[in-house]
Amino acid sequence: MAVKAELIPVSVKIEEEKVPGEIIYLFPGQGVQEVGMGKALYENSEIARTILNQLKPELLDAMFNGPRGDQPIDVLDDTANAQPAIVAVSLATYFAFFETNPSFMERRPFAFLGHSTGQVSAMGAARIVDIEIALRIAAERGRLMKEVGERGKNQGGMLALLGTTLEQAELLCLRANTSEVLGGKEGIWIANDNTIGQIVLSGRERHIGYAEDHAKEAGIIKVKRLPVFIAAHCPLMKEAQDRFAKYLDRIEFRRPTSAIILNTRAAATLDPGEIKTDLINGLTQGVRYRKALEEAQRNGATSFIEIGKGPLSGFVQKAIPDSMQFQITT
Repeated sequence: MAVKAELIPVSVKIEEEKVPGEIIYLFPGQGVQEVGMGKALYENSEIARTILNQLKPELLDAMFNGPRGDQPIDVLDDTANAQPAIVAVSLATYFAFFETNPSFMERRPFAFLGHSTGQVSAMGAARIVDIEIALRIAAERGRLMKEVGERGKNQGGMLALLGTTLEQAELLCLRANTSEVLGGKEGIWIANDNTIGQIVLSGRERHIGYAEDHAKEAGIIKVKRLPVFIAAHCPLMKEAQDRFAKYLDRIEFRRPTSAIILNTRAAATLDPGEIKTDLINGLTQGVRYRKALEEAQRNGATSFIEIGKGPLSGFVQKAIPDSMQFQITT
């Protein structure tokens, strides 16, 4: 039986023996944003304060206190705001953890693995780019995805399928993409293969609606709309991908301190070029997170440390039930 992840406050010193074997650090993506994020870190950690102060003041205020004035109520769910906010808080949490636990800084992990936007956090943690550059990349990625994703023909959303197999999800996409009701046009794809029993679809609004209504016919137990206003990790992001690639052309990626496990290929690598390509391709290709976790297990990872209280430890529990999971909380 899988053991639930142990919650460890960022300010608590822990014994190294408590975290056995090879470590892999996990960084969550969009969806973990919430009012109050980063506030305690800002108030109690100097290094966290330095990192968070690199965000725009109005975004920092919305993160700590919620929307004010003429800001929309869903300001933190806006992709352009959520991505830099999540990366900043993740990196602030990661480095604040080492203020209390410096021995873990010296203990080289097997790898870093982010989920979607979380790969930018992983890059900052692995020193592929400086923290300031990581935050700029997150902001540009979010801006481009919002701009392209909310434009006319690209508008869509994302749908989580719970209690499903990859084959069932593929069948549901096939039925939607060949449906006469939808004109037989392709418009929905598998965006995230997260773990056993959880897959996320991405696509045009009408196709997402069709999948939501017909999921049970494909044997899928439950569906849930995600709080995102774009169709990420699918061909509708092609323009954003092309523009993001041009943006990253100007940025040098260094060799990471430990391997990065790629989202789109689920392979561990130290090659900066492969890491940059994966980050670019991730805008239109699916996140193979279940396969990435299996890759970590094959390479001997035994302890999975999630930075922040997100869903990734739950993914690990289902995919690798005999592993140890920890969440660094704020």
